[in-house]
Amino acid sequence: MNNLEQKIEAILFISGDPINIKKLAKLSEAVEKDVAEALSSLKEKYSSPSCGIYIIEHGSDFQLVTKPEISPIIKKIVKEETNEILTPAILETLSLVTYLGPISKSSLEYIRGVNSSFTLRSLLIRGLAERIPHPEKKNSFLYRPTSDLLKFLGVSSKEDLPEFKKYQELKETIENE
Repeated sequence: MNNLEQKIEAILFISGDPINIKKLAKLSEAVEKDVAEALSSLKEKYSSPSCGIYIIEHGSDFQLVTKPEISPIIKKIVKEETNEILTPAILETLSLVTYLGPISKSSLEYIRGVNSSFTLRSLLIRGLAERIPHPEKKNSFLYRPTSDLLKFLGVSSKEDLPEFKKYQELKETIENE
């Protein structure tokens, strides 16, 4: 596998969301034609029956996903996740989404200093957070608390949370950096 393929594979893996070819080219510091060739090569690589993942293409968007025949084990993992207690990492992410949401994954990762894909996925599966389209960035998402979570916390809106204004100031500081 060449260096560009490795970069694209890593970007698709870390993102978890569909990414268009223009953004892949920008992130991998390559031209779109070369990115398209690398994607084609990766798609061929993942077409092997021995691979559990593959790349789907929808228009100019690409995403790394698990193969449908692997779904029984994925369902088992998801079921076990929802039965587990909330870990400190999940609680930290939940707090940030609740106080600072709607917030982007990149902002969460900047604050936490670690990849937040797994914890966000856990929150989505549990119905504690929801993903909404970013109003300014196509193919990007924001995360916010669900109304069920706010109801569980006994507040009618997140503005009713303790020290809410303090966390809004933090969010503004981060967004201005």
